[in-house]
Amino acid sequence: MLLQNDELQKRFQNGTVVISRLCPIDYHRFHFPCNAVIRKIYKVNGDYLSVHPIATRSKISIFFENKRIISVLQSDDVDQLLMIEVGATCVGSIVQTAEVGRLYFKGEEKGFFSFGGSTVMTIFQEKKVNFAEDLRQNSMNGVETFALMGDDMGVKI
Repeated sequence: MLLQNDELQKRFQNGTVVISRLCPIDYHRFHFPCNAVIRKIYKVNGDYLSVHPIATRSKISIFFENKRIISVLQSDDVDQLLMIEVGATCVGSIVQTAEVGRLYFKGEEKGFFSFGGSTVMTIFQEKKVNFAEDLRQNSMNGVETFALMGDDMGVKI
């Protein structure tokens, strides 16, 4: 189970997820997608398997098997959301620079990965976000959408 938490699993059931995959040459800091307060952070130990699209298409459970840090965020914009930083091949550590209980603004740094491929999963509760058209279309066609830090994923409903 991805979240290793039955209560969160129920709360985010039928929600939507954005998977942001980072290549070894990419910028490896991750940032808040909206104004939010971190309510809880917990770690799930696991492997460091590759998150390359070929690997995850054939074995989506990689995200359930790899080491990850899960943050529960509270936001006035979209209620609660989750950010999951997933370790992958050659990632020595996932470093959280943000602290529980403090308000962070959209775009502020939340943490960083040590070198290697890695992934950030952002999970929203059901019917909270209307994703950008290019993201929706590409996802339906099984195509990654190239994005830069600061690009909009969508808007709150």
